[in-house]
Amino acid sequence: MALTRSEAQSVSDQGFDKTLSVIVYEDSALFTKLKQSHKVTRKGGQFIMWPVRYKQLGSADAVDPDQAVGFERVKTRTSAQLGWKYYEADTMITWKERTENAGSRFQVVDLIKDKTKELMEDMYERFATDLYTSNPNGNGFSALTEIVDATTSYAGIAVADATNWASIETAETTLTLYSGTTPLAKMVSDATFGKKKPTLHMTTRNLQNKFESLMATNIRYEDTSMANAGFSNVTFRNAPVIGDDHCPASVWYGLNTDVMEFCFHSDWDFKTTAWEDNTKQGFPNALIKVCTWAGNLKSLERNSHFKYTAVDYTNN
Repeated sequence: MALTRSEAQSVSDQGFDKTLSVIVYEDSALFTKLKQSHKVTRKGGQFIMWPVRYKQLGSADAVDPDQAVGFERVKTRTSAQLGWKYYEADTMITWKERTENAGSRFQVVDLIKDKTKELMEDMYERFATDLYTSNPNGNGFSALTEIVDATTSYAGIAVADATNWASIETAETTLTLYSGTTPLAKMVSDATFGKKKPTLHMTTRNLQNKFESLMATNIRYEDTSMANAGFSNVTFRNAPVIGDDHCPASVWYGLNTDVMEFCFHSDWDFKTTAWEDNTKQGFPNALIKVCTWAGNLKSLERNSHFKYTAVDYTNN
């Protein structure tokens, strides 16, 4: 007798479906860092909105105690707004697979496990790619290339309208720690405002190796929380430097994860459907399952992030 829909669903209900969100949130260094800081957050409503203060009030000063107080309205805030972005992945158990995996619970478990893993990996690959490069169909969540930028609008706010909110970027081609025109130390300092500063560096594997070679004669520390999560790193000013296979060549991001949130809609956090018959779509006796997610990547402030866009790891 062929594998039944109820058998497939019974195996899925035992925990396979619940692992879908784990690989996306925990196999990416940035998402892991945000999750560790409780910055993967549940949201609702029509939009993701927050206020942005782009100008200092400028009313505080030392005064003559007998001097009259003059009140003046200074516009210091605007509203940032992101829309929900939607993702979908689907998988199918074919008629042939249902037939070949009948009669043995071990075969059923292995099949469902493989299908679930395939679905997770497909969703993760899409998220990991869209994190660095805007989704080509224009429907993806806000990528780092959009958030961490000196000229690009983000969350409905143009840089021209909030210049103090823009990120720092440079086309420097040589990575140095302290020497040169725009060394790493300067980029970090320029993106530091009191306690607000970059807490995570994301770059390519080659640039991570280059950084570690520059640190060879210096004291080397590792961020243990990220290392324990599986991400080898060496810190710079207490922020881990991590290489990511999905990061575009020549790019380096310094991110303040304290002001970032990966927001997901409360109804669609990798929600998975039950296995359903797919005869109506032209695949008789096949079973299908769909995983859906809605959310966006939010940055409360942009000026405590920075990026290099053209670093050549072969330069000395």
